[in-house]
Amino acid sequence: MFDTTVETTMKAAPERHLVRPTALLIATDGTPQSDAAIAFAKLLPLGDKREVKVLTVVDHAPTPWGTIDRSLVMGYERCLQEEAASKARAQRDRLGDKDWIVEIRSGDPATTIATVAKESRSRIVVVGLGGHGVAARFLGNETALRLIRIGQVPVLAVDSKLGALPKRIMVAMDFREASIEAARLAFEIAAPGATVTLVHVVPWERKEYIPVHWFREHEAYIGSQLTRVTGWLGQSSKFRIHQKILYGRPGPSLLGYAEELNADLIVAGTHGRGFVGRMLAGQTLAKLVRGARRSLLVLPAAAAFRRFDQPLHASESEQQEADWARKLDDFSRRNVGRRGRLEVDDLALGAQVEMTGYAFLGASYDPPSKRAQLMFGSLHRKGPHLVRGVSNVKSIEILADGGDDSDRALSIVNDEGQTLLLLRPVKEAY
Repeated sequence: MFDTTVETTMKAAPERHLVRPTALLIATDGTPQSDAAIAFAKLLPLGDKREVKVLTVVDHAPTPWGTIDRSLVMGYERCLQEEAASKARAQRDRLGDKDWIVEIRSGDPATTIATVAKESRSRIVVVGLGGHGVAARFLGNETALRLIRIGQVPVLAVDSKLGALPKRIMVAMDFREASIEAARLAFEIAAPGATVTLVHVVPWERKEYIPVHWFREHEAYIGSQLTRVTGWLGQSSKFRIHQKILYGRPGPSLLGYAEELNADLIVAGTHGRGFVGRMLAGQTLAKLVRGARRSLLVLPAAAAFRRFDQPLHASESEQQEADWARKLDDFSRRNVGRRGRLEVDDLALGAQVEMTGYAFLGASYDPPSKRAQLMFGSLHRKGPHLVRGVSNVKSIEILADGGDDSDRALSIVNDEGQTLLLLRPVKEAY
C-alpha cells in the first residue's frame, strides 16, 4: 500500500469587512448616450427601487497657466457640478424614477464610479455604451472598459437599441467561475423565455495540418463541459439554453457570432490572478467593449466569489457548515464505490485533471478547521489510495443525476478556485 496525499491549503487571510451587495448604481454623464442606461435600469428586477443611485462624475477643472485665484477655480467646479446635477435629475425624471437618489462626485470617471460602487455595495453598475463616432467611443466605451478593468462590481453597458429585457443572450464561456457567475447574473435580468447560448472559443483555426480527429475529440470534450455548466446553472426550465463551439481569435469570433445570433446581450467574465491570464483576458475584453454594437454584461473575477464572501451571523454560519457536513455524508452514502475524474480549476493556473479512474470512498467536512476531504482508492484494505483536502471552503454544491438515488458531480469552492468530482454514470461498466 502507498499513500498519495494532495492538499489545497490557504494561508490565513487577513480579516475583511465585506458587506452584502444590494444597491443598483447607474452612472451617467447626462448626455443622450446615457439615456439607455437610465431607461433600462428602470426595467431591471434587481433589488428595492429605493436603493437605486444615479451617479454623475465631473472631472476636475483644469487650471489655466499663470496666476489665478483658487476660489475662482473652486467656483467654476461648483458651477460644473450644479450643471451636471441638473442634467442628471432631468434625465432621471424623464426616463427613470423620481425616487432614485442623484449623487455628484468630482474626479476621474472610471475610478470614481468603481469607488462609489464599492462604497454603496452595488449589485451591478449600469452605464451607457457609446456609439461609434470618435467622441462617443471615447466618452462611453473607453470609460466602460476602464471601469470593468479596475472595478470589483459587474458592469452592464447598455446600447441604445436595448429597449426591453434581453431575449437573445450570448455568454462567452471559458468554464472559470467568473463566466459561470456572469451567466447566472444574466439569467436574473433576462426576459421570460429568453434564449441563452453558451459559446466557447477554441483559440485555434482549422488548418489542414491539424488532424480532424483532434477537433472531433476536443469538441466532444468541450461539449460535455458545456453540458455540465448548463446543469450547474439549472435554468433549463425557464430558458432555452444552447451551446456553440467557435474557432479563432476570441474577440472577433465572439463579436461575429453575436451579430449572427442578433444577440441583445453579450455576457462575459474576466480572468483573475496570473499575468498571462490578465493579459489575454484584457485583449479579448478590449475587443468586445470597443467593437460591441450590442449591450454587454461583464463580471470581474473579483466579483465571482462575492456571493461566498458575505458575512453571516454565527448561527447562520454554523447552520451552513452543518448543512455542508450533511451534504457530504449523504453524497458519500449514495455514491461510494463509483469511479470518476477529479478536476481542479485554479484561478491562477486554470483547469487541470488531477486524478481519474479511482473509486470514490467518501467525503467529509470538518467545521472547526473549515476543511473538506475527498477520499479515493480501493474498496478493500489493500491497494493505493488518495486523499484530496480543500481548506477554507466557501461553497459545496451537488449536481443530481436524475431519477436514480445517485449524483453526477460534486463541486467544492474555496478562495483559490474549484475542486470538481465528475462521476461516471451508474450504468457504465467500471
